[in-house]
Amino acid sequence: MRSLPTSHLTPSHLTALGLYFRSRKISNSPPSQWRPPSEQCLNERPVLVIGAGNHGRRIALMWASAVRPVTLYDTSPDALRSAIEWITDNLGAYCALRETAPGHVHVTDNIRVATTTGRWEGTKGESEVADIELHSGSKGPWMAIDCLPDVLDTKISVLSHVEDFLPGNCILASSSSSLQTAELAPHMQHPERLLNTHYFVPPRNRMVELMSSTYTHPEIFPFLEDQMVNVGLKPIRVPIGIQSPGFIFNRIWGAAKRETLAVLSEGVAKPKDVDALFRDFFHAEKGPCERMDEVGLDTVAKVEMHSLETQPELGKRHGVEWLKGEYVNRGKLGESSGDGLFTKEEREELKAMHKRDRFKPVDETTGA
Repeated sequence: MRSLPTSHLTPSHLTALGLYFRSRKISNSPPSQWRPPSEQCLNERPVLVIGAGNHGRRIALMWASAVRPVTLYDTSPDALRSAIEWITDNLGAYCALRETAPGHVHVTDNIRVATTTGRWEGTKGESEVADIELHSGSKGPWMAIDCLPDVLDTKISVLSHVEDFLPGNCILASSSSSLQTAELAPHMQHPERLLNTHYFVPPRNRMVELMSSTYTHPEIFPFLEDQMVNVGLKPIRVPIGIQSPGFIFNRIWGAAKRETLAVLSEGVAKPKDVDALFRDFFHAEKGPCERMDEVGLDTVAKVEMHSLETQPELGKRHGVEWLKGEYVNRGKLGESSGDGLFTKEEREELKAMHKRDRFKPVDETTGA
């Protein structure tokens, strides 16, 4: 099964679909009073996931794990086929682990269908990616989750258009790992329903960081936190009124990445040595180099460049520039391409080692 590192909703796709519009300013009309949907509505109205890449399909799986419907939207039929294969292979096992039952996951490359359907009947065939047929009186999603690439112009263009089709009380959540929804809010008609929901690698990692767009209706947070707990997620909220570039964990992880890249670029150590030290001290299964290979070195470079551009006080760029020159520009992206900071063969050896070591007892006082 082919793995797709990101959503295929690129600017060229958006132009072809007529979705690449100029950004808009916030409406001068009073903000709508957001009200949570009823329990019955939650069972009928889907969660819409925009983007069927690695991140989108994982988030779709989480929300489909409590007998509730999910719609997965992407412009690429190949991305949708690959995503539905992955979800089919993994949803049952996750539900068995949590003793829940799976909901229906439907896919479409039609944005109007994606934003207006709440119940479905029939598909075009098991082997095809099908648009969903609408029941009369169907309802739109209660939440739409942006899993687009972390490109500000792309997010503004897509989301400012998509919100025109969403129900008035539909939450609009961005899963971006680096962009704050405060950057998107000035271009939205209803920024009071917009917020950050930063996932990591679900279902393996189930923490989610929530942060306001600075306009987010305060009642959204307790409601959404309850819904997340219902599907096995573990939400943590950045206090309302605080804007934190990188949210919580990524600020800490970003410092580790920057110093790791600096050590590598200066020739102080090899990736295997950095990771061995990290694993030994923290009793971690994986070190920062292996983690960066998993995420994708192109993604790491983009996130780090964005952080350094918006927060120049974080330090010098030589580490990330080295990463781009030695790896990204040469097509060595990590797991998605084969070789990265570790070769494909080295990663296979590491995986075998992790499997052997996973259940060894650990003395938690070591390294204290």
